[in-house]
Amino acid sequence: MELIEEILRAANLTQASKEVIHNKGAGGIDRMSVKDLEGYLHDNRETLIHQIREQKYIPQPIRGKEIPKGDGKFRTLGIPTVVDRMLQQAVMRVIMPRYEYMFSNYSYRFRPKRNTHQAVGKSLEYINSGHQHIVEIDLKGFFDEVDHVLLLQILYRKIKCKATMTLLRRWLGYPSNKTVNL
Repeated sequence: MELIEEILRAANLTQASKEVIHNKGAGGIDRMSVKDLEGYLHDNRETLIHQIREQKYIPQPIRGKEIPKGDGKFRTLGIPTVVDRMLQQAVMRVIMPRYEYMFSNYSYRFRPKRNTHQAVGKSLEYINSGHQHIVEIDLKGFFDEVDHVLLLQILYRKIKCKATMTLLRRWLGYPSNKTVNL
């Protein structure tokens, strides 16, 4: 079975939509609310699936929203549409297990069943056992600076599904996925 078929399974899309609804968040450029996602998916599932299978699905531009940082400065938060967030979640649910085993046991950020509280707990455990140094690395702007071509090549080694790679390329901005500040 092609990877895209696993991503587009009804159960996977339904679970992905539930996760997006549970996470709440603002609407994207189309201003669709997460509350409207279930109805949208019910009415448009087959069209959406067909567009993705045929590699004709085009993500909407990302809405840019300025949010304050703790130091009085602002940063731009990119907000995809809820449909794109749901599709991204569906893809992540399928490809994450193919890569998860490769991550370090010392890594806690953006990992399933791992969180900041666990990282702090592990740090305290190390301190209490006599370790004197703990390293925290925050790769500021990493995804703005990472070589997307190299990233896509690494992903292709395990994915090898043209339709899935097309989705990923389009979310990364190939051919274009501009941020629109509103």
